[in-house]
Amino acid sequence: MIIKDNNTKDIQYLKIKKENGQTLIKLLNKNFKNQKIIDKKHKILRENDYILFPLIENKDFLDKLIESIGKTCDFQLVSKRAIPNPKYKYKSLQDFLKNKIPDRYLFLIPKSYDILGDIAIIEYDKSGSYDKEEINSFKEKIAKAITITNKRVKTVYEKSSQIKGKYRIRELTLLYGENKSEIIYKENKCIFKLDVKRTFFTPRLIFERRRIASSNIKPNEIIVDLFAGVGPISIQIAKKYNVIIYSFDINPDAFNYIMENIKLNKMKGKVIPYNLDIKSLLDPSNKLGKSLKGKADRIIMNLPEKSLEYTDVVCFLMKKTGGILHNYQFCEKPKQIEKSLKNLKSKLNELNWFVEKELNAKIVKSYSPKSDLIALDLLIKSNN
Repeated sequence: MIIKDNNTKDIQYLKIKKENGQTLIKLLNKNFKNQKIIDKKHKILRENDYILFPLIENKDFLDKLIESIGKTCDFQLVSKRAIPNPKYKYKSLQDFLKNKIPDRYLFLIPKSYDILGDIAIIEYDKSGSYDKEEINSFKEKIAKAITITNKRVKTVYEKSSQIKGKYRIRELTLLYGENKSEIIYKENKCIFKLDVKRTFFTPRLIFERRRIASSNIKPNEIIVDLFAGVGPISIQIAKKYNVIIYSFDINPDAFNYIMENIKLNKMKGKVIPYNLDIKSLLDPSNKLGKSLKGKADRIIMNLPEKSLEYTDVVCFLMKKTGGILHNYQFCEKPKQIEKSLKNLKSKLNELNWFVEKELNAKIVKSYSPKSDLIALDLLIKSNN
């Protein structure tokens, strides 16, 4: 496939007879071994008995090349419309877009973006005031470039809102490609089906999910995943261990997908999903709450923006003799780990529980310039 690019321009080619092609290659390998002379981003052309090699834009190297070739064979320098080389692998998105968008819009090129299946999700810098129509055209150009530099990507969305609402989803705007949002995503030998518009999921926690699934989990543990989403943590744990995991999420779409994902994965343990607000477990008339009260050996509470609001649910479900709590919080710098521990200990103390042992406390990743995502692994017990 030839990549069409309206910005393709004329470049210089070195035109020599076919029989001199190998002579040129040997000359380049001998005299210009560590220097880039041939422009590999563009195709080598053939015209009758001639080969045309695309040259990089470097006058110093070009002068040296002309001097060296002139001693071995006849050649011509010609200017022709460049044809992109479809086999060239760009080092980065920045490399591909070089000279394709104006310097004032280079800030739009993202350093990284999320890939889920064949969908890329990009976030643009929204600072500054620019012509909206013009900037949108360059956003589309960048989105198209992502599909060219990453062959598996067919669709590119832009994040157009923060994560919001009780279902923890964000608005996405289609920039380029198919208008689709359901994907199959593979992680740590598990398969997950999900809709990027209707469920919460981030590939950026892949190593954290692997870490939790590799914890010192004992056979037959009763585990509660309070905010399970489509099941990435629950299923990865159950794949490795013979345990029972009660997986909760308030989002009906997430519930439907975790049901599918349970069928897609072979597991040693059992995942039992529920679509409900976990606060309802505290209702004395809730039969499920009654049956799970004080039964959990381990609880995962991955809702960092408001996990502390559900400490009462943790204390209700956890064995009073002690259990493992995996807690996540967003905390402001500095001393963010100390703050997260203090926040959680305070909530536990209000409910007559305490931290017997701090197993692990770490910064998972940066959340904003002022705060980080903190993970706490703690052994907690009741005072009663």
